[in-house]
Amino acid sequence: MKILTKTQLALIFLAIACLIGVATSIIVNSIITSQIIFEAQERVKEDLNTARYVYTSKIRDIDRTIRWTSIRHVLKKGLIEKDVSPIQNELAGLMAEEGLDFLTLVDQKGTVIFRFHNPPLSGDSLLHDPFIKAALEKKEISGTQVLSGDELLKESTTLAKKAMIQSIPVPKEKPTRKIEETSGMLLKAAHPIIDFDGKVLGGLTGGVLLNHNYEIVDRIKNIVFKDAKYKGKEIGTATIFLGDLRISTNVMDKEGNRAVGTRAMKEVQEHVLGKGMPWIHRAFVVDDWYITAYEPIQDVQDKTVGILYVGLMESKYAMMKERLILLFFFFSMSGMLIALTISFLLSYMMFKKQA
Repeated sequence: MKILTKTQLALIFLAIACLIGVATSIIVNSIITSQIIFEAQERVKEDLNTARYVYTSKIRDIDRTIRWTSIRHVLKKGLIEKDVSPIQNELAGLMAEEGLDFLTLVDQKGTVIFRFHNPPLSGDSLLHDPFIKAALEKKEISGTQVLSGDELLKESTTLAKKAMIQSIPVPKEKPTRKIEETSGMLLKAAHPIIDFDGKVLGGLTGGVLLNHNYEIVDRIKNIVFKDAKYKGKEIGTATIFLGDLRISTNVMDKEGNRAVGTRAMKEVQEHVLGKGMPWIHRAFVVDDWYITAYEPIQDVQDKTVGILYVGLMESKYAMMKERLILLFFFFSMSGMLIALTISFLLSYMMFKKQA
């Protein structure tokens, strides 16, 4: 009877220890998971701020280039004398140095005088362009713009071809019927050309095409993630979307190619493009899960035209969670074994005294 009582007592101690261990494990697992997800989301928020800074810095660089070019005497003289030959020579070096994809000069009526990459095409009006309209109103303007394939073709055949992107279906994306995208997203600036009397002679506009241009996304990756890798994959990625379509990215597909032409998840499209709100959650990106941050890109007319994205591989944080839980489990089991050993010793001593 004495042995049975000791066994019962030991089993009670064991049951209590197991219940406490299980309850504690559940609570700790929940706390660790929540904390790791919170930390990851806070980090991608900060990373998104950096990405936005890199994006807007490029716009400022373009704006600075157009501003300083617009005050050159040769442009004023060319507009007054209606002679574009000296302008072409003057701007050739600028295009090469600054890496501009297009540069267009208009007169005070918004009529095209000169297109650097397509000189034969002139005489058409750009008054419908908000950048040109602002410049002719003596305003300086810079930002994002989306142009159709036909509009890009006017600037240059090369630009229109570079903008073309084939849509590639991937899991979890919203179905679309659009097979090929011909529109282009531009970073652009425009400035008035003013004579010494303050009269507007015309306007100058120029910028870069973001389709198939990886300068910004790779700079974001290098600044924010510093080329860190996990299991052979980049730990962090950045993307610029035109609408829901990836036009510039360092997210790679299974073949190791940039996943240009893939689209954002349905939930991302609906929240960011549909509601114009940031979206910070886990998301399926091409072929893996990421802790992500998305925010809308708006043009100069405050219309949402795209998305800026940064993301961190979820699997890295899942590994951190597993390690912490395993560490906790090890210490918990060690504590339980010590507690059980002590309880057995105490019960043994207690029954020994009674005997």
